[in-house]
Amino acid sequence: MSWDAALLDRIACGNGLWAATSVAAAHHAMQVHLDCVVGECRAKTAAHRLLVEEGLLVPDSGRVRS
Repeated sequence: MSWDAALLDRIACGNGLWAATSVAAAHHAMQVHLDCVVGECRAKTAAHRLLVEEGLLVPDSGRVRS
């Protein structure tokens, strides 16, 4: 597997592990998965959860997130 294929596998929507490894990775995941939906994309969901837990993201109170 080439390095670019490995990178794409790492940041894929189905891989939420990398997005929850650090705050920096979570910020990157939120940028990479800008068009994805929290709750549908594992990477964005993991990043969202970590940023909320760290107090760095405050969800809109009018929205229900799972």
